[in-house]
Amino acid sequence: MSSYTETIEITGLPTGTKAALEQIARSDGKSGEEFARTLIQAEILSRRPLSEILAPIRKSFEESGMTEEELDVLIEEVREEIWNERTEKGK
Repeated sequence: MSSYTETIEITGLPTGTKAALEQIARSDGKSGEEFARTLIQAEILSRRPLSEILAPIRKSFEESGMTEEELDVLIEEVREEIWNERTEKGK
């Protein structure tokens, strides 16, 4: 996160909105401000083209030197690991 942040003030919300936001935030272990920030950032991100969102991941993959086949194997290994963990928890 950058050292510079911006602040906004939201007015005109219906009565009870702030309390509801804070209640939801607490259930997620966050402050109301953190939860609101997450909502705003998620909405902004959802409007960006997928190619733009994935660009840093693609660049990192290319720089890693890993082949697509190696990535497929890694993903399958992790998928199986997660499956096994979930299956063990259910026993």
